[in-house]
Amino acid sequence: MRGGGTAEVFRAARGFDSSPLYRHLLAVVADEPALVELASRTRPGQQPTFALFGAVHQLLLGGVVDPLAAYYPSVVGAQARPVDADTGRAFTRFCLTHADRIAAILATRLVQTNHVQRSLVTRLGLALLRRATAAPVCVVEVGCSAGLNLRADRYAFSVGDSTVGVGDSTVGVGDSTVGVGDSTVGDSVSGGRWSARGGSRVHIRADVPDGRLLPDLDRLPVIADAVGLDLDPPDLTDPEDRAWLRALVWPENAHQAALLAEAMRMVADDPPRVVRGDVADIGAEVAASLPAGLPRLVVHTATRIHVPVDRRPAFDAGVAAFAADGPMLHLALEEDHRVAPSGRAGIGLTATDAAGSRRIAVADGHLAWLEPLPELGTPITLGAQK
Repeated sequence: MRGGGTAEVFRAARGFDSSPLYRHLLAVVADEPALVELASRTRPGQQPTFALFGAVHQLLLGGVVDPLAAYYPSVVGAQARPVDADTGRAFTRFCLTHADRIAAILATRLVQTNHVQRSLVTRLGLALLRRATAAPVCVVEVGCSAGLNLRADRYAFSVGDSTVGVGDSTVGVGDSTVGVGDSTVGDSVSGGRWSARGGSRVHIRADVPDGRLLPDLDRLPVIADAVGLDLDPPDLTDPEDRAWLRALVWPENAHQAALLAEAMRMVADDPPRVVRGDVADIGAEVAASLPAGLPRLVVHTATRIHVPVDRRPAFDAGVAAFAADGPMLHLALEEDHRVAPSGRAGIGLTATDAAGSRRIAVADGHLAWLEPLPELGTPITLGAQK
């Protein structure tokens, strides 16, 4: 991406409401040519905002000592300085001092944010399919990163006034079981094992002001197969890969970091099948590996945004290939900026089945909240895709 285009990406970026630090730094980068040039080294198709901020965060979490760390709650905890007149200068100095290391990260890493809260989309899709059929189903996530959200059936959820999947759940959004700045976060791959009797140690909470349109999230189909696709799947047994996933969580979002750490520990014990490759190239092949005739739930959240524009038609065709050998419900939470019924700005959640596409909810990009739309109550139609 050329410098002018990169600067505009930073100026126009939205969705950073939960990070006052990053929201401030967007303008700092856009107005500093040296930072724009550095961010332009992000790999093609990847969003330079997430990539640059993630690279800097990784260095700070990894122990680089610098005054900039004082602004990062993830590094220094509750005593972090609020954004002030020196923040931009500190960030610029840090980036220029460590430009080579940052550039190396940008050249080798993909934006693979694994926000575990987004597994609510998968859980919702499973419940919608169970409402439509008693048949076993296949679950597919495109752009699955480490595959954490493929285990949505094993997590606990508190959605509005209802809670499902709870047994020995200990870590959730808003919990503090894993401490901010704890150097052990994400380092262990032991513990956190799931069992049908015991419930899940991963507990996700989402604000849903009116859950009457939601299907029963505790009534799920049998999962016959689950598979993820990713360009470069992180290895949960690799400390560097875990560190990158942690760095992609924004500095203020301690609850997300704790949830990520617990999910990584749990999923590392029983990882789902993840296939390396571009859905545009391997979608049809992976689709053919699924049991023929069974319904498929295909999900992607904040994935298509990272696909180069000229490759998006091929991406869409790769996703559509999963409907070739079985009826498909396709859920997408992508760059569809909408205003929810309450007035909150969010992203549209789109469902596509044999009857066509419709927007069924508006949600926060990280699924901190979800507001159902009337279309969520429309029964899923299973059959040949239009």
